[in-house]
Amino acid sequence: MTSQKRKFILATLIIFLSLFLFYKWQITTSDYYLNKGNDIYDTENFNKALKNYKYAAAINGNRNIIYEAKIKRAEIFYNHWQLDKAENELLEAITEKRDGYKAYELLGDVYLAKREFNKSSDSYNQAIELNSNNNLNLKLAKCFIANQELDLAFKVLSDLENNDSEILYYLGLLNLDKDVSYNDYFINLKDDENYKERIREIKKVLEIYDDKKNSNHNDAIVADLYNKIGEPYLAINKISRVTKNNPGYRDAWIISGKSNFIIGDYKKSLSDFNKALNLDNNNSKIYFWIASVYSKIENNLKAEEFFSKYEKLKH
Repeated sequence: MTSQKRKFILATLIIFLSLFLFYKWQITTSDYYLNKGNDIYDTENFNKALKNYKYAAAINGNRNIIYEAKIKRAEIFYNHWQLDKAENELLEAITEKRDGYKAYELLGDVYLAKREFNKSSDSYNQAIELNSNNNLNLKLAKCFIANQELDLAFKVLSDLENNDSEILYYLGLLNLDKDVSYNDYFINLKDDENYKERIREIKKVLEIYDDKKNSNHNDAIVADLYNKIGEPYLAINKISRVTKNNPGYRDAWIISGKSNFIIGDYKKSLSDFNKALNLDNNNSKIYFWIASVYSKIENNLKAEEFFSKYEKLKH
């Protein structure tokens, strides 16, 4: 073997060894930052965790590492209501790993928070195709409920095994929307610790429910109940029928205002309460709710004005 060939082989070996060592360094360093990010995430130092996840994704070309780092970054942004940033991280994560359900699931959560319901249901469906489970199907059903597609929500839940408490609960609520009765789903849940108080509240309302009253009044009672048990989207679905059929029904506008207040649609909430105020300008609780909306949107002058009117009327 000539000296030139030996030099060529040696140079080639050095290059391959350098590349191998660089690759090992990438893996080790990236894993270090990913694990460090996880440890810091657990201590809720989220800004520092974000930096470590960014380093982990930047150093390593391994798609799985990049995917996991971007999922974690998206979780932090989502939990701090930076929804656009969370969405961007998740779309990038999906380009790295299209067969991972986590990104699609969290993307569904993000779109639901942004009230982009069709995008949310599409994302949940993609996650379900990759990893169907009760939790994902429940999220899809709740998205359908939020988008006023109750029949689709009922179908999703009915196709699942009815031995899960939360599935039974939502089947009961959807059944309650169609036919006001203390149905079999609730009967099976009456002693469930997680739902005992809410089931008791439902039963109490239905025990005083008077079938002789007009249907608008009945629907308003159920919508108000939905608000009380923390289901504003079901309340909106129910009360919107009432306000459409009877726009002069003051309490229906109050219930609708509360529902939209709970979900954070303050513009619609304010409109609802103002319609109630136009029907009755001597009701103190309407002034209280309008003041509360103005407080939420940080219009302090208006909030003080309506709180003052509330204080005068309540005495």
